[in-house]
Amino acid sequence: MSILGKVVDTVEDNTVIISMHDISPVYEDDIVKSYDLLTDLGISSLTLLVTPFFGLKKSNKFTSRDIFSKYIRSLDLEISLHGFSHFAKSGSLNEFDKLTTDKATSRLKDGVSILKSGLGKIPVGFVPPTWETAPKIVKVVQQIGLDYCVNGNLIYDHVRVRVVQTADRIVSQGQRSLSIETALFEIELGGALQIGVHPSDYRMNDLFDLLAELKDRLGYRFIGFRDYLSSI
Repeated sequence: MSILGKVVDTVEDNTVIISMHDISPVYEDDIVKSYDLLTDLGISSLTLLVTPFFGLKKSNKFTSRDIFSKYIRSLDLEISLHGFSHFAKSGSLNEFDKLTTDKATSRLKDGVSILKSGLGKIPVGFVPPTWETAPKIVKVVQQIGLDYCVNGNLIYDHVRVRVVQTADRIVSQGQRSLSIETALFEIELGGALQIGVHPSDYRMNDLFDLLAELKDRLGYRFIGFRDYLSSI
């Protein structure tokens, strides 16, 4: 299989590329608790998907002096961009798809700038709020110098000029119901997954139980986006 002239490789079986998304001061307490629970499971490599200006609310913008920003820096984990405000003007999670290329470029650059000044870090890659985006955004992400862009099950590695693909993905939105039916077949076969943990999952659904089962019963390894791409 090839996409945009690039051969698509499959992520190694029994691999979970894991991230915690919606990293924002609005979820501060839940993020701290969720990180502690992930650590308790023995998961040390993961990606923090940071939304620089969640909901366009000033209180949710990262600033260098903020205690939460200092906490995120102290974790010394991979930081990647997860939208700018997370929402389009319509309220949709498809924040970038209806923007012109110029506007999308400007918004992504603004997001990088906020994280650079507020966290002292340049994000490694980009994962859109819905995990899916228009092909033009994949190109914009490359043009502004980020290492990778996720679009559905595909991970575009702009550094090594390749595309890798997971068998399925489980992205929770922190709701009580957790839909994993489409992923169950792949899980039993040991297929590679992307799993996006929402900060409130630990108190809303059974995602953490699933993570424990994948690790302890099915022998999956957990790794962040950057660490996986640099390991192959």
